[in-house]
Amino acid sequence: MKLTFTHESDFRRERDFSTKINATFEFIGSQFRPLLKSLAYFVLPGALLSGIGMGLMFGNITSMAPKAGSSGAPDVNTSTVISAVSGTGLFILGITVAVLLLISTAYGYVRVRLATPPDEEVQPAQVWAAVRARLGRMLLSWLVFAGIGILIMGGIGAVSFGMINAAASGNDFGAAFSVFGIFFLVVLVFMWIGTTLSLYFPILLIEDVSIGTALRRSFYLVQGKWWSTFGLLMISSMIQSFITYIFAIPMYGIIFAQALKVPGLTSPVISIITTSFYTIGLTFTYVIPLFAIMFQYFNLVERKEGTGLRQLVDSLGQTAAPEVSGTYYRPDEEGEY
Repeated sequence: MKLTFTHESDFRRERDFSTKINATFEFIGSQFRPLLKSLAYFVLPGALLSGIGMGLMFGNITSMAPKAGSSGAPDVNTSTVISAVSGTGLFILGITVAVLLLISTAYGYVRVRLATPPDEEVQPAQVWAAVRARLGRMLLSWLVFAGIGILIMGGIGAVSFGMINAAASGNDFGAAFSVFGIFFLVVLVFMWIGTTLSLYFPILLIEDVSIGTALRRSFYLVQGKWWSTFGLLMISSMIQSFITYIFAIPMYGIIFAQALKVPGLTSPVISIITTSFYTIGLTFTYVIPLFAIMFQYFNLVERKEGTGLRQLVDSLGQTAAPEVSGTYYRPDEEGEY
């Protein structure tokens, strides 16, 4: 039986791997209309901004390419370069805002759904109230994560650069080979950290705790369940990427046509429309891994803390007793024996 995800018990339960994937799509399907409305209100502007920036960036880059069959130099001028650079800036700003608001809106929606009576539909105003109250904390946590990533990458880059220089100056191929080993180790470390902290945002927004508490609880919940969490992230991300390819087909077609200087398809407006279509699809489908890891969060909380089971036990005896329809036995009943 499909769940409607209007009761807290629909979320707080233990699930195996396939059930978490199924629950992700059942939740999106059952809450599609109000969820899409909230995403359109709060996430769509950032996705459109990033799409416009990408369209300007790709449109100007392809316009620099020489005509098909020509061996001339690329057509580069100051206005084209400035437009491409500004497009890149718009894209980075738009995608950052879109992802930040997407995470906040997705988990803010779930937080409101948990607190809303089952017979009522979640409204965008309720979601925005939950998002706005925690937007500063989300921005701070985003900056903390970005700062940690930049420091780690900067330190690793400095070590790698030093080893490459040592190898080049002393013809030490062993040192050069070790750079690839360091790169592989860095990838493994980032995979471990990323998976371990994947529950950070659901904990931060659904439980409404501090940044430090969310970090500690993410480590605690994932402990012993790293591989299942990593596998869920990989499978859900692959599904999301496959769906995103559908939105990317028009964009790649226009980029290819503009590179070949196909008449009628070189307008930057066409490029902006197709890239906006792609960024909207990319942003909105990202809710698939977000909700998949959310159900892993509820699953691990239930396994380790039994929150949903305790709520179910506490609710026993609090519901109204069933009404008795009559004091006599019906003809088809045998009575007590």
